[in-house]
Amino acid sequence: MKMSRKISAAIGLALTGSVLLAGCSAGSTDANANEDLTVWFMREDVPQVAQDWLVDEWADSHDGATLTIEIQDWDGIVTKLQTTLASPSQTPDLVEFGNSQVITFSAAGALSDITDMTDELGGSDLIPSLVEAGTYDDALYAAPFFAGSRIVYYRKSLFQAAGIAVPTTIAEVAEAAITLQQANPEGVDNFSGIFLPAKDFGAAQGWIYTHGSTFAELDGDTWKGTLSTPEGIAALEDLQNIYLNGVADADTATLDEARQPAVRYNAGQAGMFVALNNAYAKIDPALLEDTGVFALPGIAAGSTGKAFAGGSNIAIPAQSPKQELAREALALTLGETFQSYFASDGGWVPGNISYAAPLEATEVGKVEVQAVEASAMTPSAEGWATVEGNDVIRDLLTQLAQGGDVSQLAADTDAMIESLLN
Repeated sequence: MKMSRKISAAIGLALTGSVLLAGCSAGSTDANANEDLTVWFMREDVPQVAQDWLVDEWADSHDGATLTIEIQDWDGIVTKLQTTLASPSQTPDLVEFGNSQVITFSAAGALSDITDMTDELGGSDLIPSLVEAGTYDDALYAAPFFAGSRIVYYRKSLFQAAGIAVPTTIAEVAEAAITLQQANPEGVDNFSGIFLPAKDFGAAQGWIYTHGSTFAELDGDTWKGTLSTPEGIAALEDLQNIYLNGVADADTATLDEARQPAVRYNAGQAGMFVALNNAYAKIDPALLEDTGVFALPGIAAGSTGKAFAGGSNIAIPAQSPKQELAREALALTLGETFQSYFASDGGWVPGNISYAAPLEATEVGKVEVQAVEASAMTPSAEGWATVEGNDVIRDLLTQLAQGGDVSQLAADTDAMIESLLN
């Protein structure tokens, strides 16, 4: 799953999609007589065993009808969706979307309202942050499909050598990073207490949300930036402290390096790093016994912080002429059998958290579920993708890592966010 592509892919539609799709409305159900369906999943997201089960289950329950799964690539997907979702003859009947894309498609009128299915799909067991992502104007248009949130990996032996306990508050994370950076128990060049490069926007969001900022909030009909609030300033000051005192090269580490934090960790150049649970498989086997994990903690001791939830939602295109059949298929993908495959074979937290038991059987999986349950999403603004697409937040973080004035950077970034969203 390529979350960064999900974010960048939404940009084109944020600018033009509402024009193309605003006229969409739910299609006729006359075609339900033909019980064949077409479903779009994104490449490498849905375990093959889950796909096979869905195809077989549909055939068994619909007199041999065919459910065709077409795998799509993230590159170019928005352009493809702009064309297909507007046409009853071309649209698939069920589609996986990146969770950061959903607000744009929902606002454009491209998706069917499934609010009345909420309880059937999982109700209060659905991942809250993905419910938020799939909701527009108080209606649910896309159900949580699966998710992942960043967790913190650390070297147990380095913590012990530096006399550091596992952090129980977000403030203690900074303290641990700085103490470890100064101690550098193994005397490694270019050592970071925590490898948290400024270009890792996804990881930094955990600090923003945990401190109580949301980047932007809707005030009436106008979006207002929130980085200049006391909560926003506290988050940025916390991050800057880590960048300047707990990371060797926070301002200069490349985007590629930020995307592969286990490389620094395996080289002994990081005591901690922040990544999704699938990063565990990239850790040098020689370090696995020395590796511990914890969810980003909250403000109060023992609470869980609000890491960013990346993942997917699943929805019914409004122009599908097979609305009732699509609702049946949607219910199958949110059912226990299909959802459990995300946990057992995909390594992701199911959209219905009650089916996460196979994942929780491991320490890393258990922490991942904890992080997802407390996770947060980016603002539900139709134009948020333009903020990310213009690297507004990543530029802010880089300037923080260079020692820029926090209050001024917060004010400037709020103004930029407001100009793009409004």
